[in-house]
Amino acid sequence: MSLLRKTVHAVSWTLGGRQLQQLATLFITAVLAKLLTPEDFGLMGMVTVLSGMAMILSDTGFSAAVIQRNNLTQVHYSTLFWVNLGIGLTVSCLFFFAAPLIAAFYQRPELTLISQILSVSFTLSALSTIPQALMRRAMRFKRLTIIDTVVHLSTGTAVVVMALNGYGIWALVAQPLIQQTFKAVMMWWHCPWRPSLVLSVPALKDVFNFSANILGLHYLQYFMNNLDYLLVGRFLGAEALGYYTLAYKLMFVPIRNICQEIVKVLFPALSRLQDDPKALLDGIGKALRSTCYIVFPMLMGMFMVADIFIETIFGEQWAPTIEVLQVLCLVGLVQAVITVLSVVFRATGQPQRELRIHVARLVVMLVVLLSTIQFGLVPFTWSLLVVTLMFMVVYLRAVAVLLQAPLSPLFAALWPALGISSVMALCLWWLRDLLAKAAVGGAHELALLIVTGAGLYGAGLGLLWLYYRRYDQRLI
Repeated sequence: MSLLRKTVHAVSWTLGGRQLQQLATLFITAVLAKLLTPEDFGLMGMVTVLSGMAMILSDTGFSAAVIQRNNLTQVHYSTLFWVNLGIGLTVSCLFFFAAPLIAAFYQRPELTLISQILSVSFTLSALSTIPQALMRRAMRFKRLTIIDTVVHLSTGTAVVVMALNGYGIWALVAQPLIQQTFKAVMMWWHCPWRPSLVLSVPALKDVFNFSANILGLHYLQYFMNNLDYLLVGRFLGAEALGYYTLAYKLMFVPIRNICQEIVKVLFPALSRLQDDPKALLDGIGKALRSTCYIVFPMLMGMFMVADIFIETIFGEQWAPTIEVLQVLCLVGLVQAVITVLSVVFRATGQPQRELRIHVARLVVMLVVLLSTIQFGLVPFTWSLLVVTLMFMVVYLRAVAVLLQAPLSPLFAALWPALGISSVMALCLWWLRDLLAKAAVGGAHELALLIVTGAGLYGAGLGLLWLYYRRYDQRLI
């Protein structure tokens, strides 16, 4: 099978699995929102920001080296596994003893026990890091998608059962532990590789520079993606963070996950083209266009129905989430482009270039977000959009310079999906006005808008396909 067919096959399986997982996430989130309080979500969101930073350290960037490097041996893989496991154990211990400091930072004593229980997850995660990277390197994305989907559904079922039985916030605390346990078991069951009892310092040094840059990059990315969580939890409190967390779970995280799943496939595929800038530009253009076709209509559709969706599915107690969700939909449009572009730096073995961009972005974000947090949750979210939009332009320019290409092919990849999605959104706005005059609301209005939006977007794609076919061009 050619590289192109392998990539298409992998993306198809990955996105199909992700769509199923998103539907499950929506159902699980709706059930949990009925059973738990905004404060429960907020408390979990507080500790999740810091536990996520520790989780990145337990990976150390070794998985990216396993995927990108072409000359690694069994000695390398075994060394990286044992070092990674040792770091995971160390991070678990450090996080356990840091739990009182986390509680003191947020001024919530109950976070001490929650943080101590969550510390186990870092060791569990380290167990599956190298086997998963080896399966990605081999482009076994069909098997990985099946594993992720089974783990996702099993974890969601267990968490809902716990919430139904009155465990409250502890259902949320148990979620990452159950997920990492299931994932480790499934990865070792399906990955044929086994580590040898060897620890080589030269092998570790061989990948250290690349892995260190990737680790720094992951840390900056994570901190930027969660700086808003950290500031909202610290300055606006658990309830406000609960509303923000729900908005994130409903749209921004699923959309970001779709982009990241595409990147997981693109990374090994484009790494094989790292010595051919023209082929790389063509590949990233197709990936960007495909991602926009999937992500843009979902985000713009959610923007148009956010108020009806929240009030119908979750109830009026979650009404403060509505405007935050709408702004995050716009942030998601921009972040989707950035996420896809970021793979170019890693595929060409130059993550240090992206690292410099992230340092600048982090400084700007910190200044802007700290300046706007005092005005409340909604102005804070709008400022996040402004910063993200600014750095999308920086990313586009940096990728064009790296590939020694003009910006026009990258911009051209955005317009088709953006145009069709904008027309769809305008039609939905007009339809909402008609339904309001006809006194149609609630679940019926939501269903009509979703079906109409999907139909309009499908028709738009069909017309675009006919246009491209007329000029002997491809839709993707």
